Amino acid sequence: MRWPPDAEPDRIEIAGVVRLAADPDNVESEFAIVVRSDLKGRGLGRLLMSRIVDIARERGLRAIFGRVLRENEAMLDMCRHMGFAIVAAADDPAMVEVRLAL
Repeated sequence: MRWPPDAEPDRIEIAGVVRLAADPDNVESEFAIVVRSDLKGRGLGRLLMSRIVDIARERGLRAIFGRVLRENEAMLDMCRHMGFAIVAAADDPAMVEVRLAL
């Protein structure tokens, strides 16, 4: 994705990164999203998450999951609105696990 959208090709900046790491059987995949601090709250995280969910579905994955800091209310709200289940992380009280069945 270009950022800003109207940027010249030699002036493109990285605004965010999203990754999927599937298990060897391609059943489920862990995701990670990072959005540049000065661009948070503009919908980029939701856009990246929507795209990665689409990619996971295209690959035939059954679920995606990730870990989120309990204090990251913006990310947790986004996950709730997108249908993710949210549970406490068993090994770290500062984290929760989010999971979306596809």
